[in-house]
Amino acid sequence: MSYQVIARKYRPKTFADITAQEHITRTIQNSLRMQRLGHGYIFSGLRGVGKTTAARVFAKAVNCQKIIEDAEYLKTVTEPCGECESCRDFDAGTSLNIAEFDAASNNSVEDIRMLRDNVRYGPQKGRYRVYIIDEVHMLSIAAFNAFLKTLEEPPPHAIFIFATTELHKIPATIASRCQRFNFKRIPLGEIQRQLQMICDAEGIDVESDALQLVGRKAYGSMRDAQSILDQVIAFSADHENGGVISYAKVAELLNYLDDDHFFAVTDAVLDRNPAAMIDIAQFVIQNGYDEQDFLEKLVEHMRNILMVQNLRSPRLVERPEAVRERYQRDALKFSPLALMQMIDLLLLTSRELKFQFEYRFRFELALLKLIDIASGGTAPHADQASGVQQKKKPVLNH
Repeated sequence: MSYQVIARKYRPKTFADITAQEHITRTIQNSLRMQRLGHGYIFSGLRGVGKTTAARVFAKAVNCQKIIEDAEYLKTVTEPCGECESCRDFDAGTSLNIAEFDAASNNSVEDIRMLRDNVRYGPQKGRYRVYIIDEVHMLSIAAFNAFLKTLEEPPPHAIFIFATTELHKIPATIASRCQRFNFKRIPLGEIQRQLQMICDAEGIDVESDALQLVGRKAYGSMRDAQSILDQVIAFSADHENGGVISYAKVAELLNYLDDDHFFAVTDAVLDRNPAAMIDIAQFVIQNGYDEQDFLEKLVEHMRNILMVQNLRSPRLVERPEAVRERYQRDALKFSPLALMQMIDLLLLTSRELKFQFEYRFRFELALLKLIDIASGGTAPHADQASGVQQKKKPVLNH
């Protein structure tokens, strides 16, 4: 039997399995209980947060025979049973009541006309025919217009679910005729718990910090996190011989710069040590790391310090406990003004690196200017905006 990737093997089969989208699953389940189903839905949000999965579970539930026939089950459980003929057909991929349509590769007027003609036919079994249209924002304006009349006056047996990562590209005439659900970015803690559950089920021993790093790299996308976990397991093949997948192995695979490198930058700022700052710049350049990516992560590092300063707590810092404690200590050493000026400089430099020929020098210069700001200088754009020379004043806490 061929290998099935983690993202498919552990794809949710019920509403309860969908992570961090309770505001949506609860609304859909209540609609099922009250028998107040709409004819058009828009599921929008970041990639990999469960839009298409939720659409498939919804499509499975509306034709589940147990939900249709058992009033008590509908009231108390409201989940596709997975055992009736309709659910078995869905799981086997043979159900004719559910149609998935990829708008990215079928976005012409002719494609929509074929879909529109197909909508006229009722369900083979059950109550509804459900049409899941993925990446719906890829449809052309002409295709949207061709679909408008069908969406305005659909047959009673049809339900349309549109999934998109770019809600703003859907015409208002379409969006106004649908119920809209915005899927949230999945919190890091939820991703980490899900990955830990998968590793436990697969018999894989992995450090919690390593899973947290995978989750951070996924930026709120569960599917991305699961795909990265697949890579991590393959890369760390020696775990089969009793080894543990460690944070160091994951960082090596992902070419990830550890937090220590960013603390080294802020340490050089505090020590006003340009030689140490140049050494950091050379490490990044000589080891093939992307300078722009380094600056973006350095902005996140300084943002973490700023959050700890303002909240007097590291609760918004998504890092292991030892690193959070280090942020608390360092937050006492900077003033908010210094941090905001340094962040402004880094953001400006990050944008400019895309268009500069001397990007290496620009990168080195930006790191050195951090020391100048901490020593009493000001961010360069502030002088340009005011048009006057501002008086230097110390901005570090002592």
